[in-house]
Amino acid sequence: MVVPLIIALVLAAAFLVLWLTAQSKGSALAAERDGVQADLDQTAAMLSTRDGELNQARSQISILEAKVAAVDGDLDDTRSKLTDATDALRKRTELADAQALQIDALSGERDELRRQLGDAEERLVTMAARPGVVVGEMTSSDDGTPEANAKVLWALELARSERQWRNSVAIDPLSETSPFEATDDPAREAVEIESAALREDVGALIKVDWQAPPIEAPARRLMIVRIAQEMLATAARVPGAARLLVTQEESGALKMEFVSAEEGEVINLIPPQISSDLIDVRNDTGLSVTVRAE
Repeated sequence: MVVPLIIALVLAAAFLVLWLTAQSKGSALAAERDGVQADLDQTAAMLSTRDGELNQARSQISILEAKVAAVDGDLDDTRSKLTDATDALRKRTELADAQALQIDALSGERDELRRQLGDAEERLVTMAARPGVVVGEMTSSDDGTPEANAKVLWALELARSERQWRNSVAIDPLSETSPFEATDDPAREAVEIESAALREDVGALIKVDWQAPPIEAPARRLMIVRIAQEMLATAARVPGAARLLVTQEESGALKMEFVSAEEGEVINLIPPQISSDLIDVRNDTGLSVTVRAE
C-alpha cells in the first residue's frame, strides 16, 4: 500500500510541477502577446500618421503641379508677347530705315529747292536794281513771257510754303500728304500755312478768315500771298488775338484787313512799304491792303 501511495504522490508532484511550469509559460506567452499587440498598435498608429503625411504630400504635389502648369502658361504667354514685340521692333526698325531714306531724299530735294530759290532771289535783286521795275514783273524764263515767269516764281513759292508746313505745322511730315494736293485754292492754303506756322513757332494768335473765291492767275496768287505774309509777320509781334479777313469786292479787288478778336478794338500795325498802282494800303481804322483787279 505504501508503494502505490508513494507513486501516486510522486505523480501528483510531477503533475503539479508540470502544471506550474505550464502556468508560468502561459503567463510569459500572454505577456509576450500583449507586448506584440502593443507593438502592432504602435505600428498601426505610425502607419496612420504616415498615411496622413502621405496624403498631405500628395495634396502639396497637386498644388505644385497646378502652379507649374500656371507658370508654363505664363511662360508661353510671355514667349508669345516676346515674339510679337520682336516682330513689332523689326517692323519699326524697317520703318525707321525707310524714313531715314525718305529724309535723305527730302533733304536732297530741299537743297535743290533752296538752290533754285536762291537763284530766283538773286534774279529778283538784279531786277530790283533796274529803274522802272514794278510789282508783277518777273524774272526771265525760257520763253521770256510774263506768264511763264509767274509760274516759275509761284512754283518756288509753293515749294517754300510746303517746306514750312512740314517743318512747323505737320504732325508727321514724312507720312502726311501735302495739303496742296487736295486744295483748289493754293493761295489760300499758303496763307493759312503761314498763319499756322506763326502760331507754332512764336505763339501768334492769328486766324485767317478767307471769304474770297479761288485765285487763278499765278502772278496774282504770288502777289497776294507775299503781301499776306508781310501782314501776318507784322501782326505776329502784337499781343492779343487777331483775324486776317480776306474778301473780294464787287470790282474784283481782293481786300485783306486785320480784325481784332475783341469787337470794336482797333489793331495798330505798321503798314508794309509797297509802291504799286495795283495795291492800296490803308491804316486809318486798322491795317488793310486792297489788291485791285488787273
